[in-house]
Amino acid sequence: MVRNHPELKDSQIGKLLGTTKATIAQVRDRSHWNSSNLTPMDPVALGLCSQIDLDAAVRKASKDAPRPADSGPTLLPAAETQILTPAQAAPRDEDEELDAESVFAKLKSLKGNVQDDDDE
Repeated sequence: MVRNHPELKDSQIGKLLGTTKATIAQVRDRSHWNSSNLTPMDPVALGLCSQIDLDAAVRKASKDAPRPADSGPTLLPAAETQILTPAQAAPRDEDEELDAESVFAKLKSLKGNVQDDDDE
């Protein structure tokens, strides 16, 4: 409980587990007489408290905890990121044929530019 739920106060842990604040403080600072043999275990599995009680205590403790400071900008909403530009808004007609001559002319002009650069 001490390790997995640091937001819980000692009094809340004491009520859930049926122990004293002094024992919880000793476990926290590792001065408990049996601290070398203590291993973290689920209190619900051990039968020390119910899952409903644990969830209620964690929810109450997190409600009382201060909210973290604003860390800066966050992700944009999907509605803002999916705004289409005019070129994207009109999809290309699937039946539209490409003019092979214009495509090859552009390729030849690009190839010619590369050869001109090599001659220099």
